[in-house]
Amino acid sequence: MRSRHHIMTASMLCLALATACGNVASIGMARAPSTETPAGTPSGTSTGTSTGTSTGTQSGTPTKAAVPEGFNRVGSPANGLTVAVPKDWVALDLTKGDLDQTLKQSGLSGQALEQAKRSLRPLVANKAIWASDRASAATSPNKFATNLNGFCQDSPSTPPPVNRMITDIRGQLEQLGAKISEAGEVRLDSGKAAIRVVYTLPSRGIQIRGTQYYVQAPGKTCIVTLSTDKDGQQALFDQIGRTTQLI
Repeated sequence: MRSRHHIMTASMLCLALATACGNVASIGMARAPSTETPAGTPSGTSTGTSTGTSTGTQSGTPTKAAVPEGFNRVGSPANGLTVAVPKDWVALDLTKGDLDQTLKQSGLSGQALEQAKRSLRPLVANKAIWASDRASAATSPNKFATNLNGFCQDSPSTPPPVNRMITDIRGQLEQLGAKISEAGEVRLDSGKAAIRVVYTLPSRGIQIRGTQYYVQAPGKTCIVTLSTDKDGQQALFDQIGRTTQLI
């Protein structure tokens, strides 16, 4: 069981980091579509950084997380999860499986188009969510667009213990050259538990600042990865990550 889980997590980590290592900053798509109207009271969602570790297990079905004011929820049952991102972020529908057709709307050509295909093709195969703050590239020292990807894969029907999962994630990220600054269990806005990992990762001369949320359900593990090369994004990343909802 441990060996199977270890291999599964390693492949998921490589996939989750796909757009942290590739720059798809210049993709020009429509604004992220809203798949859900705001629910509940937006003020109930904090914009501060969530770093505490939750204890115990919340019983019952997690409640539906509210969408913070100024955000849209992206994703669908085809993705297996949804997450809320700022309304001015852009998104691609990667569930249709035809990346060439999807990128026709981007206006990219030549090397930029090929780079986008390389970065996004693994995510298409896994029906991932992809969204980006395209405007962030203009103020990035490396022209790197702050971005998010999220996807789900099958996992053992009985999720492994949280401590073992964290140990595996830490070890495999470190093997890829990442430096872990935080790793622990947190609560999502829905009340469901998740593993949150904050790290830096050198890639092609760029120091990527990443945050990952791992959400487990029987037979299913979903990862949301947020990547940037800019300082001061942690509070936003945590606000986005906490809206993750499995469906």
